[in-house]
Amino acid sequence: MKHLAYLGITLFLYSVASCQSGSKYERADTSDIEQERLDFAMHISDQLLSAQKRGGFYPLSEDEADLKMVSGLDESLQKKSYQQINGAFGAYQGLSFDHMMKPTDGSLYEIYRFKGKFNPKAEVEIRTILNADGKLAGFFIKPWKAEL
Repeated sequence: MKHLAYLGITLFLYSVASCQSGSKYERADTSDIEQERLDFAMHISDQLLSAQKRGGFYPLSEDEADLKMVSGLDESLQKKSYQQINGAFGAYQGLSFDHMMKPTDGSLYEIYRFKGKFNPKAEVEIRTILNADGKLAGFFIKPWKAEL
């Protein structure tokens, strides 16, 4: 069943695949994290999953997300993906910030890693990627691993 969640979530990754494939990242010090960007990453992640849990979807705007995410993460994909997420990990309950990964090679994508709370209890990562403009550029759910 977990394989299905990965397939659905893979669609969320298409806009960030190139930014991660050759990039190097390191864990950011808390002093390097801009609170406003962290708050946005946490808020948008929670909004997406909470809306999906209620059977709806969260309509992304161009103010919040890059164009690929706005068009790709549409109502149909969100609903289908949440069914797969729920089947693999259970119902979404919330999230807590764990850490941010910053690029060391000059790329401009920040990776925010949240520990997802699902019922029944599961160790789940909610990974939210913001581009240089602070817009959502990637979002996916997977089993938690300490390293990227």
